[in-house]
Amino acid sequence: MTTPKAKPAAPSDRRAKVDISLLQTFHLVARTGSFSAASRELSISYQSAANHVRRLEQMYGAQLIEAEKGSRRVALTPQGKALYASLGEELETILSRISVLLHDVRSVLRVGVPQALFHQFFPAILTQFRIEAPDIEMAFFERDTTLERMMMDGDLDAAVSERSFSHPAISQNALGTYRLALVWPTAWSQGPGAIQPRAGALDCLIDRPFITYENGQMVRNRSIEYLTTMFGGVPPKLSTTASGSTSITRLILAGLGYGIVPEWCVQETEDGVSKIVLTEMEPMKLWFAHTAFLGGNRFIGLLNDLCRSSMASGEDR
Repeated sequence: MTTPKAKPAAPSDRRAKVDISLLQTFHLVARTGSFSAASRELSISYQSAANHVRRLEQMYGAQLIEAEKGSRRVALTPQGKALYASLGEELETILSRISVLLHDVRSVLRVGVPQALFHQFFPAILTQFRIEAPDIEMAFFERDTTLERMMMDGDLDAAVSERSFSHPAISQNALGTYRLALVWPTAWSQGPGAIQPRAGALDCLIDRPFITYENGQMVRNRSIEYLTTMFGGVPPKLSTTASGSTSITRLILAGLGYGIVPEWCVQETEDGVSKIVLTEMEPMKLWFAHTAFLGGNRFIGLLNDLCRSSMASGEDR
């Protein structure tokens, strides 16, 4: 009786996993001879296009593009010419097919937005979007800290965020800025022991309970940093955290503490709470993000334009 031979072990696949957006950027730079032209076509920044090619060079293990002296044009190295030739029409076919699928088949646009931004801006944005794209279903995810990971996992097509994402597969552009406001129960400013916080003079709050956003949210980080500076190096007395501005303002209205929220979260005439806009505090920046391969999608472009129009501050217009 013969013993059956053991099957040879399958070789491990050690090949680098290449993001198609890196190949797309390289292909356009090689075709146009310019980082600027490629970045305009992809709706990304010049630096993002350069970073895409640099990462591809690191994975390829060789320089692919070199700049011509005294010119904004670039030239392919011998290795770059070989890679460009090997991609050829096959990459064009793949990208064209993806474009067809995204333009003609995609009926759901998945968008991540922090709760406060959604409540303030998106009813009007969605009203305008519906006029231009009545058949597109919009799926919103009111998140903050998980938006970049959700985009990388393929769970989101676009996001509006107060943080700048770092992954080259995500393209971002600035939308505008907004101010933060200090909010406290009006009852604290009445009767014995009354306090009256003023811009630049917040020491009266140093022993009061502070209500803020959950760990990791940008407004929380900026608020704690600002208050610690205003309190002479002493951090605020953190008492309660919540995930959204609505919850925070309701807790403040109940007299449970003070907080820092976007200025639109509390109206000047709202009973039970007082606020001052923190004009000396650096404004919060807003960014629109989308996965890089959706740069040419007309619905992404429409949403981006509507967000920019709605969210741009006075100095950004």
